[in-house]
Amino acid sequence: MTYTARSPQGSYSIILPGTWAEIPLVDEETMRERIRTLVLQQVGRNDRLARMRRDAREELVTTAERARAAGATAFWMSLEVLPGIPLPAALIARDRAWPEEVDAERPLAERLAAATPGAQLIEQRTGPVARIREIGEDVIGETREPSLYLEYSVPYPADAGLLTISVSAPTAHDPELYTLFFDAIVDSLTWAELQTEEVS
Repeated sequence: MTYTARSPQGSYSIILPGTWAEIPLVDEETMRERIRTLVLQQVGRNDRLARMRRDAREELVTTAERARAAGATAFWMSLEVLPGIPLPAALIARDRAWPEEVDAERPLAERLAAATPGAQLIEQRTGPVARIREIGEDVIGETREPSLYLEYSVPYPADAGLLTISVSAPTAHDPELYTLFFDAIVDSLTWAELQTEEVS
């Protein structure tokens, strides 16, 4: 499904395969109501699950509030990658300015590398994109599961700044495959002004 996001630096659309839930961040009350509804849908209304619902709500509200405090402009949670196949993952988008120390006269790829130390540059439809990848391990009871964190920095058109998309996948059984999957999602990004030009 295609989602559209708006921010002070620009608007864009992105394709998220499978089933995702969008958590609104602009208004606190709307955010909490969306999370309450989402938890009811996913956990159910059984009285025996009351504590699970409460814990899930509190965790999601805390995550959303932290995202807002960090300047996030969009927050999506994956529910299923295919019907019946869950994919625990969250995407959080935020804007940031180019660092002042980065020379605006340098080629875009060089500027992006300087703005994102330690990142790998990949070429996508929008141009060069910087990707940081961290593979960790989550402990769930006695089970250890690989976890994946990705952070993409995508330059806005006309030097408007950088769109940063953070991905958290707590049970990434195959980090390489998950990385390719999220690379493809970021590669689906289309800027609003480009969509307008295609229509006209």
